[in-house]
Amino acid sequence: MDVDTAQLMPATTDRKSLLAWFNLYMSVEVGEPESNTFKAKAGDLERFLNYFRLTMRSDDPDLWTVSTSKGFMTQLLRAKSERTGEKLAPSTVNRMLATLRNAARWIHRHRPFPAGFPLERVKDVQLSEPSWKGLSDTDITRLKAAADQLLVIQTRSMQQPVRDQAMLLVLLDTALRASELIGLDFSQYEGKHFRNVKRKGNNVTSLVFIPQDAREAVDRYIKEIRGSAPGPLFQSRTGRALAPQNLAEALQRVAAQANARLADGEQIHLHPHVLRHTALRKMAEKKGIRFAQQMAGHASTKYIWRYVRPSEDEMERAMEELF
Repeated sequence: MDVDTAQLMPATTDRKSLLAWFNLYMSVEVGEPESNTFKAKAGDLERFLNYFRLTMRSDDPDLWTVSTSKGFMTQLLRAKSERTGEKLAPSTVNRMLATLRNAARWIHRHRPFPAGFPLERVKDVQLSEPSWKGLSDTDITRLKAAADQLLVIQTRSMQQPVRDQAMLLVLLDTALRASELIGLDFSQYEGKHFRNVKRKGNNVTSLVFIPQDAREAVDRYIKEIRGSAPGPLFQSRTGRALAPQNLAEALQRVAAQANARLADGEQIHLHPHVLRHTALRKMAEKKGIRFAQQMAGHASTKYIWRYVRPSEDEMERAMEELF
């Protein structure tokens, strides 16, 4: 956004502080401090700043060069996730580099780095082709049937099979992300659509269409369980917003019911993102990449290909059947 930063610039004594410039960039360009986007970008910049200070023994932005950025990238490629103990995924490394690149570009515009833009020619990590992570038609049928069964089986007050079924069908039919689903407010539901859905980053989709099966499930949930009081659309028994873990557990209950009579090789591993993969792949196959792109809420086709690109096996079978 275009903001007059003349009066916001760090004080003269702080203009040699990379921390001061990062703080200014975050306050002017990134938005709400409580948002997940703000927190993620702040974490990325803090990680680089720690590396920079340790390596350069200074906080002086004049020392930030292409070599420093490449050194940081090398460290990221060797680092391990504190949560999983595994090496950072290439997509995570690229996200951190994107945060750093945007911040550096903004700073460079307001006080050019003496050695030039410090991420010049620093390229993203090449992402390997993703394997298909979606559900088969049989998997989908089994999950829907399991959700139907739980409506009869789960009768205790602490159980919410009506809500869980509605969330399953909405995710499958709309390709919303988990964060987008649990972020919905009751006021955003307008029968056939969710209105002004906050997407990843700062994007907003004005209308998200809800197919009939999902719509009927949401209507039933509102009529029988939730009521029409203001607040989160999908909520806990006490009316609070759901956490991502609550949504994951709801889907796992449905999967557990579906898996009860399945052999090990047929078990369904269900989480919110696999429903997104499935919906986008189905849309691309039936209507094409542009429809899938709009359904996903992406501004370009750059990222949608990661969901809908055919696997090697599918490509080989298609080539065998070509003529």
